[in-house]
Amino acid sequence: ILGMEIAPPSETRQQIAEIERQSAEASNLQAVTTKTTNVHGDEMVVTTTSPHEQKTFASRTDWRVRAISSTNLHLRTNHFYVPPEGVKEDGYTYVMPKNVLKKFICIADLRTQICGYLFGISPPGNQMVKEIRCIVLVPQWGSYTFVKLPNQLPEHEYLKDMEPLGWMHTQPSELPQLHPQDVITHAKLLADNTSWDGEKTVIITSSFTPGSCSLSAYKLTPEGYKWGRTNRDREQAQHQGYLPTFYEKVPLILSDRFLGFFMVPDQGSWNYNFNGVKHYPTMKYGVTLGVPKEFYHEEHRQAHFLNFSEMENVRVDIPSVSEATGGVAGEREDVFE
Repeated sequence: ILGMEIAPPSETRQQIAEIERQSAEASNLQAVTTKTTNVHGDEMVVTTTSPHEQKTFASRTDWRVRAISSTNLHLRTNHFYVPPEGVKEDGYTYVMPKNVLKKFICIADLRTQICGYLFGISPPGNQMVKEIRCIVLVPQWGSYTFVKLPNQLPEHEYLKDMEPLGWMHTQPSELPQLHPQDVITHAKLLADNTSWDGEKTVIITSSFTPGSCSLSAYKLTPEGYKWGRTNRDREQAQHQGYLPTFYEKVPLILSDRFLGFFMVPDQGSWNYNFNGVKHYPTMKYGVTLGVPKEFYHEEHRQAHFLNFSEMENVRVDIPSVSEATGGVAGEREDVFE
């Protein structure tokens, strides 16, 4: 134009300009040093320079949808299905009160397993019947296939006159057999705690079936106990050598003739799924008489509300809107999209 030479776009010049721009941005980076402490008490000093290393991790899970779905769990308590198992003369029969069972279902989650220890007594004159009187919820966090519990067993004066009868957990779907993870967990509890009797302690599973709940009770055979002790790796996908002869089904009866009660941690919450970094096998806890909070209760996920309050305080400046509204600095960001 007007005699001025126009050079065609050069790929080399564009690459040179891109390199110069990146070097200029690199010179403006600020190093941020962060000092934190992990669960073992070790101090960690981390220095970051790139912006993506300084961002706070935010998980985009479906917990909101699951929290809404869990509000309908009380509808399932109207329909319980217990497979018929014949009462054996030389075996124990377990009786579960409906009030604690219904509450246990209402505080659960459809996908994440929850667990509770069972304590009970035998009625006078019939030592072969075990009445479950108490479910103890200890600090725990779970997944789709297992629940992690502290090594310590619950201790309280209300439990001194009762005997341990095993443990109970939920599972997302009904299985044709006892899951290998349950065999491994039960074998570990029997091996680590001499107060647990393999003949009296059972595993009760509560499976979420469409519109109802299905209950089953199992006890381990000596072969299942040996297999569970030698297969401590609960993370493995394939369990070699697992056989249906490792467990036996035991009769379970639901009753409203007597009532049971719950015991919960005296400090903190029982649900560590939203704060799993604070849960570790050697943690100490105490229990007290109480009513357990539901899975998505505010006390279990306090960090969510701290994040909500921080996000609500963030304002987005939009100059065009500011000028159009006569000096309004901006509007609140919609954090619930």
